[in-house]
Amino acid sequence: MDDTKMIVWALFDSGNGSYTKGVATLNDSGVANIDSYPVGIDIENKNNHFINLNLADYSRLFGDNTLFDELDKLPKPDLIIASPPCESWSSASAMFEGNACWKQEDLSDSLFVPQRDSSMFTIRNNSDYEKAYQNYHYDRQFMKRVNGELTAFNTIEIIKRYEPMYFIIENPTSSRLWKYINDIIGFKLPYLNLTRYNNYDYPLQKPTKFASNLNLGLKNDIIKQDVEWGHFSKSYNERSNIPQKLVIEIFTKVYKKFLKEKR
Repeated sequence: MDDTKMIVWALFDSGNGSYTKGVATLNDSGVANIDSYPVGIDIENKNNHFINLNLADYSRLFGDNTLFDELDKLPKPDLIIASPPCESWSSASAMFEGNACWKQEDLSDSLFVPQRDSSMFTIRNNSDYEKAYQNYHYDRQFMKRVNGELTAFNTIEIIKRYEPMYFIIENPTSSRLWKYINDIIGFKLPYLNLTRYNNYDYPLQKPTKFASNLNLGLKNDIIKQDVEWGHFSKSYNERSNIPQKLVIEIFTKVYKKFLKEKR
């Protein structure tokens, strides 16, 4: 094995630790030499393998730079891989004209093409939830939306601040996060790297993107899934799990690219 070490920061890898497990497997098998620094918080309080930092933190607005002060102590990353929470971006919480956090209002007049495209990031009013047939509540969806925006913003700020050779951001294919990062934050994602989890011995199809500055060439065959999402685990950590075969393929490809560029 090459003794060149790759430094990985795994943001939000604080639940099941999918990225941490993948790194351990590669290191133990002698395929790679990777130091991994998982960062986040565990909503289920079941794990302690990570650096406990709130990636939705906005305290620097008030002069408290704890988030960056702590990250500054870590070795400079060669790869930042991040799985921001998808709840506020997901189509799973569908409501009229969008999802439970965001609304896309129809600007057309049925006669002419709209003078401007409608944004899919209109904030919902409390009255939207009162009219909805789903049992959503304004206060909870408000907090989900704010948490989603802060974690997306901080993910991009961390990538820009620490300038890794490579970055990868994971979220469902249909997530509004991709358009938010590209159009609202203005950060470009060169490769969207679409895959489906059941290409990697997983019971769910779960179309997912691993947006990156690398073309990862992931498997994306359409295969019937073994289990319906509604019958899958209710555990937040388990529903956020990433197949180990997929994680190992991603890290193996990035590590090989890293070694070539280091030589």
